[in-house]
Amino acid sequence: MKIIENILQFLSRVFTQPIFLGGISISLSSIFTILVAFFAVVISSRYLSNWLRDHLLIRLGFQEGTREAIATIFRYFTITLGFIIIPQAAGLDLSSLAFLAGGLGIGIGFGFQGLAQNFVSGLILVFEQPIRVGDYIELGDLEGTIRKISIRSTIVLTNDGISIIVPNSDLVNNRIINWSYENMNSRIHIPVRVAYGSDPVLVTEAILAAAQKESRILSFPPPQVWLSNFGEDSINFELLVWIDKPRFRLPIQSSLNFIIHHEFYFKNIRIPVSQRDLWLRNPEDLKSVFESINFNRSKQENEKSTRINLSKEPVYSPQDLSLRDLLKKVVYFENFSNLEILSLIEKGYRQTYYSEQFIFHEGDPGDAFHIILSGSVEIIAEKANKHIRDLYAGDFFGELSLLMGIRRSAGVRAKEKTIVFVVSRNIFQNFLSSYPQLANQIAEKLAERKQEFIERKKELGLSDDEDLENNPLVWIRKRMKTLFNI
Repeated sequence: MKIIENILQFLSRVFTQPIFLGGISISLSSIFTILVAFFAVVISSRYLSNWLRDHLLIRLGFQEGTREAIATIFRYFTITLGFIIIPQAAGLDLSSLAFLAGGLGIGIGFGFQGLAQNFVSGLILVFEQPIRVGDYIELGDLEGTIRKISIRSTIVLTNDGISIIVPNSDLVNNRIINWSYENMNSRIHIPVRVAYGSDPVLVTEAILAAAQKESRILSFPPPQVWLSNFGEDSINFELLVWIDKPRFRLPIQSSLNFIIHHEFYFKNIRIPVSQRDLWLRNPEDLKSVFESINFNRSKQENEKSTRINLSKEPVYSPQDLSLRDLLKKVVYFENFSNLEILSLIEKGYRQTYYSEQFIFHEGDPGDAFHIILSGSVEIIAEKANKHIRDLYAGDFFGELSLLMGIRRSAGVRAKEKTIVFVVSRNIFQNFLSSYPQLANQIAEKLAERKQEFIERKKELGLSDDEDLENNPLVWIRKRMKTLFNI
């Protein structure tokens, strides 16, 4: 027992024996206590910061990036505070270590310049927050989502599911594209090339129709089609669409390319191939070959001319017609040029309605004109509870209400899933502001329906002293000027 007591006394003297470093007196027990306290502070700060990030800040409604930044600042602030308080609580005078710390600082500064730079860059990222956890960034060839920002480095998760550790100095010193900065909405450009001889209006229709079929594209701002330039062997268009999921930018581009190719295939729009010139060294040797081919071709043509052609001309359904052709079926737009029709197509938008869903009700303001692209609708006199008629793909309705500001005389309800092309009042007003000369053409067509306007005086809000009967064209021009501010 005495041996054990001697050993314990020896260990006690060793651990409590003061060690002098300059003007500081410290023992092994104090060092052990300080290390344990430091470890406890680090562990506690980690758990507290995680609780703050995953529970409290979520309840307060903070976004992911802000939560991560606040938790990181809290953690390092707690650790720094602990490193200052614990030595002083243990009786250490830190001022006496200033000279030693200065010497070590110079050595560490030369030896760990990169580490110090990353540390300072980490502080900049945490406090300024040019990027946050959850942001989708592009750094050179690297694209991915920020998963964690620490003091030394940042973890980026790529689209292939690979976690890449990026030094913070690279994120501060290099140019970064942050697709999620302030908001997630971003515009992407899809180049589209078509062969010379293609109808630009038909091409624009096909590209816009393709954009409408991709559900991940935002309807507002609406998709746009630009004619970029005329290439050596192609007309170059560009589709501009807005998305709110930048992480899926590349899959969306791929999907749009597939859909555009599908639309071009069914509309017989050719995608160009590079042109090549063929030079023949001995064309005279091929003369006999070409003469034989021409002889066989003329023989086949003569045989065809002797046959009786019993085939009929193909009958096209409304679905086969382009949106330009459908718009020109409307009597008020039939004299519009292709450029004017193209402007109307670009400004309008597509809307989907499902079975039994009302497009508008009887008595609603006439604020839009519709063309049925697919599906069918029924026109209903709601007050009389009477079915009037059905409309199908290629039919249109609501043009008079839009042009003259008349309330809807009947309701329209979808009979099945129906897609309509919509021209709203604001869109048509912008259109007429670009082409004010067209208002006169429309007014002349509207004047032909004078009798209908006279019968619907009450709906138009007219008094008996207004001279609609004697000067219908003048009256219609004034009304359109008032409605559309032209």
